Amino acid sequence: MDFREIVSISQGPLSILNPLSFEKAIYIGEIAGMSEETSVIDFGCGNATLLGLWGENFGISGRGVEIREDACRTAGMTIEELGLSDKISIFFADASSYEKEEDELYDFAVALGASQIWGGIEETLTALSEFIKDTGSIIIGDRYWKKDSVSPEFCRQWPEILTEYEILQIIRDKGFNLKSVVRAGDDDWDIYESGIWRNCLEWLSDDDNRQNPGYDDLLNYYRRIQEEYMAYGRENTGWAMYLIVPSLTEPSS
Repeated sequence: MDFREIVSISQGPLSILNPLSFEKAIYIGEIAGMSEETSVIDFGCGNATLLGLWGENFGISGRGVEIREDACRTAGMTIEELGLSDKISIFFADASSYEKEEDELYDFAVALGASQIWGGIEETLTALSEFIKDTGSIIIGDRYWKKDSVSPEFCRQWPEILTEYEILQIIRDKGFNLKSVVRAGDDDWDIYESGIWRNCLEWLSDDDNRQNPGYDDLLNYYRRIQEEYMAYGRENTGWAMYLIVPSLTEPSS
């Protein structure tokens, strides 16, 4: 089974495809300064729940970019049902090869749980910086190691995960400042992971799917991610949103 299909089955029905509550999604928009005068581009927007929340609560305009066609359909319906179609559009594309239009710049560039699109946090910062105005901000959501010392067995499983100190250094080296962190709690993680398990089991329990050639793929995926989370994921990894702004201009001497 293609991994995108696995994601559509396991996470497609979720409102937010990250360990993130509605309250924290609204809070990051508030402290970031989102308003009717600001625009947002959200890469890997999923079902466009976040764009919808920010549109409803702050009046933002913008665009969501998503590679899964089924998610784009859901995102379009989400925005339409909220009456935001005149301000927010959904674009079906691979974010890594998305070509912006001339003068297409935003106040906020967002990638939550999507740094793998470009190959890591450093590459994501480089890519998103091309889409923001001079005074624009970036919001990245990603996993991090809770501890500086993690078992090599776990590190080999997820070599792309960094410590938060490493993330901070990347942000500074790329010419930005870290303004705020909004962190997922254990409950947020449990709700998110449990939602994935339920979606997998619902699909696997449907008699119509038992002859699907990808049945074993999804079953193995469900068992693997559950074992990873219960064995070491919950204890050793966290997830947070990082509000990133341009570095301060050095005062003239």
